[in-house]
Amino acid sequence: MRYSKEHAIKISSELFPDELCEKCGKCCIIHSYKTENGLEVIYCEHFDKETKLCKVYKDRFKYNCLTVIEGILARVFPKECPYVRNIKNYEEPHFYKYLREK
Repeated sequence: MRYSKEHAIKISSELFPDELCEKCGKCCIIHSYKTENGLEVIYCEHFDKETKLCKVYKDRFKYNCLTVIEGILARVFPKECPYVRNIKNYEEPHFYKYLREK
């Protein structure tokens, strides 16, 4: 069977309802790196830093946003995220450690 984005969206929404999201915006981080001035964080272009919400949320999959299942597999969530906090072997991206030190 071929991979179906539509199927991943459907299963993700059944297993991980939007209401679980704490709207921290951390899953919208594309890249993070240390500089002389501290930590530089690069967010998705559709992320609103003031509201910590996605500007295109209802149409996010048209912009190649990951489903929750894809996000778990790609390890985009911090370990305290409700979507992954109870997954025993989940490993978060290393940059969350630096964000917590800020």
